[in-house]
Amino acid sequence: MHEILEKTFELIDAIDESDIIKDISLYKNNITNNHELVKLINKGNSSDDDYLLMDIKKKLYSNKDYKGYMDCYNRLMYIVMDINNRYKKLIDERSCMK
Repeated sequence: MHEILEKTFELIDAIDESDIIKDISLYKNNITNNHELVKLINKGNSSDDDYLLMDIKKKLYSNKDYKGYMDCYNRLMYIVMDINNRYKKLIDERSCMK
């Protein structure tokens, strides 16, 4: 079990040092420093109007920093889901319980 934990920490370190994390951090800093984008994001988070949300999303995705952030975020989420799925396949096998 110790080897699994060690390899998991190595994987986490590799992800931390990856280009995707560097890019997502850069995009996040650019977004938080752009007051117009922050204002749009806050407006979208506090609204329930579907038409207003579609308009806000359209404006947000026209910004290269926001689009880049979301692309990196989605790629990272797929990586995490793949890792979780692989762990689940290993753990849910229950071959010793049959």
